[in-house]
Amino acid sequence: MRAGFLLKAVIHNIKHRLGTFIISVLAVAVAFTFLSAVGAVSFGIASTAVNTSLRYPLVVGPAGSSDTQLVMSSIFNIDKPSGTLDYSVYEELLRDPRVTAAYPMARSDSYRGVPIIGVNSNFIKDLKTSFYAEEGGFNKNDPLPHNDLHTAIVGYKFAERYGIGIGDTFVGSHGHVGDSHAHTHDYFEYRVAAILEPVNGPEDYSIFTHYKAVWAVHEDHDCEHGHEHGHGHGHGHGHEHGHGHGHGHGHEHGHEHGHGHGHGHGHEHGHGHRHEHGHNHETLTAVLVRTVNPVATSQLEGEYSAKPGSTAADVGRTVRRLVEYMSKAEQAAGFFSYGTLFIVLMMVFVTVLMSVSERKKEMALMRTLGIGRGAISLTVMIETMLITFSGILTGLAAGHLILYFAKPFIDMRLGINIEPFLFTAVELQGVVITLIAGQILALIAMFRIYNMNLIEEVSRD
Repeated sequence: MRAGFLLKAVIHNIKHRLGTFIISVLAVAVAFTFLSAVGAVSFGIASTAVNTSLRYPLVVGPAGSSDTQLVMSSIFNIDKPSGTLDYSVYEELLRDPRVTAAYPMARSDSYRGVPIIGVNSNFIKDLKTSFYAEEGGFNKNDPLPHNDLHTAIVGYKFAERYGIGIGDTFVGSHGHVGDSHAHTHDYFEYRVAAILEPVNGPEDYSIFTHYKAVWAVHEDHDCEHGHEHGHGHGHGHGHEHGHGHGHGHGHEHGHEHGHGHGHGHGHEHGHGHRHEHGHNHETLTAVLVRTVNPVATSQLEGEYSAKPGSTAADVGRTVRRLVEYMSKAEQAAGFFSYGTLFIVLMMVFVTVLMSVSERKKEMALMRTLGIGRGAISLTVMIETMLITFSGILTGLAAGHLILYFAKPFIDMRLGINIEPFLFTAVELQGVVITLIAGQILALIAMFRIYNMNLIEEVSRD
């Protein structure tokens, strides 16, 4: 009967000060919502980075790239490449006995803000995933044929987000949104031949085509400008560039001179346009390398970082450094969250004490009815527990629901695969700290009530 009376007293008090109770619960909930987001994103970054570093322990890219930029642009497809790498580097890596696999990567254009990544069939097959494709119209053993450069394969989540289906066509854009040099390559159309099944990585929000398509897009563009400028001038100097005739030879070998059609001025303008965009017909932005062992990775990193025109990054070491940075950021965010929780709990403590002062007469009446000091003090602890438990549960539920709805944006913009309903160590620590701190504050309030002479307090009022 006494327990029932105490419960009724707690419920009555909560109803009496419902606004304060809700504000206290929401304050705790907001802190835990933030904590859930910090934990999930940090865990997603670490797991995505570690899984990727195991697949490609070494990345070779253009000279001048930092390790972080090289990894972020080639592994996570986030940062833009800093330059180009000669195709011969890829061929050299293929012949190296310390290399078990090498995958070329060429990037320049994008579609809907997502990079169009030039790779080869071996890279796609290395993802070890299935395809959604037309029956009989797609060769899974050669998903990106070198003789059909208009073939494109898109990631599942990208296709789902924008409603892209098999057979759809699109054109890429060179440059970035807001870039004064951005333009659309309307003359080179891609056709979606297949959609990758989800791999829970950056590939889910990527577009893949053959790396030679990247060469062809800008080669055709350069030809177009060569014609345009060349015909704008006379034939007076055509004899000076007789070797400029015959596009086939110029295209095949990547020479810079096959676009003037014998027109001196056309040659000059065509070359200038090519130089402005920085494209060469046989260049890459990176090579993803799998080695025989970590010693080979270290050796190759040193060699290709010392060579002119290239640099190399140990993906595992770079990723560990990124994870360490994220761990520090996670700790800082955790301390901020715990500090916020402490302030919230202090607020709850003050409101509970204010509630005690308002309820002196009720408590005095409970004493006259034979309810002991310990039982009356217990109502404060029960009330504090209800606030902390309700706040924790509300915050965790809200945090994970927000992560669930934000997952597509995080996947696409950050290249991070998060598990929205995964309970992380950061959250567990927050729960333990909050419950312990909440009960300590509740005990302090209990002792204050226990030592209070309610009859004297009421008569004093």
